[in-house]
Amino acid sequence: MEPAKAAVRTIKGPKVCGDGLDVQGDILLSASFATENALQMWDLGSGNLIQSIRYRENENEAEYLYSCRYVDSSRVIAGGSGSRDAKVINTKTGVIEGVFYDTKPIHSVGYCGGKVAAGGVSCYAHVGDFSVGQVI
Repeated sequence: MEPAKAAVRTIKGPKVCGDGLDVQGDILLSASFATENALQMWDLGSGNLIQSIRYRENENEAEYLYSCRYVDSSRVIAGGSGSRDAKVINTKTGVIEGVFYDTKPIHSVGYCGGKVAAGGVSCYAHVGDFSVGQVI
């Protein structure tokens, strides 16, 4: 089978300025450099927006996200420069389940085996462990 020579789906919307894409099943998670609605889930089949996930905790914050990852089927982690933090958010309830606060922008987030991590310009790597029930 010959590899595809063009994209099979183009989604208009995300303004990706870092490692701001992740896929789980048929859903694309995107982190955009935008003041609001920066964390979104997209249907890969149709290209339609499924959900915008509220990131900011108050109306005075901008979001400006650089990175995102799925944690599991109902949680994501994302980080950026608006509030200089990374948050684990339940996509079903909208509840922020954990936060890594920093003094500078967060440029990268990760997840593996119950552990979440975030790091950026401040030269600190923050790590939390959900497998032992540790809230960040």
